[in-house]
Amino acid sequence: MRTVIKLGGSVLLDAALRHKLITQVAELKSAGFELILVHGGGKQIAALLDRLRIESRFHDGLRVTDKDARDVAQMVLAGQVGKDLVAELAKIGVAAAGLAGGDGLSFLAEKMNAEDGTDLGYVGRVVKTNDRLIAGMLNAGVTPVVACLALGASDFEYYNVNGDQMAAAVAAGCKAESLVFVTDVGGVRDGHGEHIAEIDRKRIDDLLSGGVATGGMRPKLRACLEALEAGVRNIAIIGAAQTCSLTRVLKSGESLGTRISY
Repeated sequence: MRTVIKLGGSVLLDAALRHKLITQVAELKSAGFELILVHGGGKQIAALLDRLRIESRFHDGLRVTDKDARDVAQMVLAGQVGKDLVAELAKIGVAAAGLAGGDGLSFLAEKMNAEDGTDLGYVGRVVKTNDRLIAGMLNAGVTPVVACLALGASDFEYYNVNGDQMAAAVAAGCKAESLVFVTDVGGVRDGHGEHIAEIDRKRIDDLLSGGVATGGMRPKLRACLEALEAGVRNIAIIGAAQTCSLTRVLKSGESLGTRISY
């Protein structure tokens, strides 16, 4: 089963938790899953921006990215975070390779503004995919580790892409059967803070339009809608800290976190 796993940057900061997730990735690969990892790195980007005395700004859950911030994102995502993941996978015998959207012209983007028209700078949405490179890596037994960066289709500048939206685009472009978002929140909650076990398109629209979904959950839910529209039918948002959450959801078919239905 071809599966895209989105690993949130905040999840990857916890070394013990990161190791447990990578161990589950190895178990799933041994069980025959074709895995594509997509990783974020928002907190790592923020830390380097702070060290460089560059202000971090957000709007509607998305990072406002001027050229300096874009360059930092490129260094952190395509460099440190991705290559650290490749190294940790290698330690447990999993061959992996890191890539960004420009590699093999895999993921091309156009500039996007916020829904209210606010200029977000070098923030993009993926508009064109080519799965040739990723398919070749999977055929060679190499696990792709994809940074949330895409190359501008017309200007060939790198654009910072929200990690959840990148995961949805990768799942759609690579014809994945499943998409799993591994987070530090464990799922979607309603206006009373209660966990929602399953959610469909209408409920997502209600949470977004009613302002119940806030911060990073807004682009995550939008990404779920995009993946559904592209034909990805098995989508889940799960908690990284829950014991063996990845293998339980994918290998055993357990219902954890929040499942997204059409």
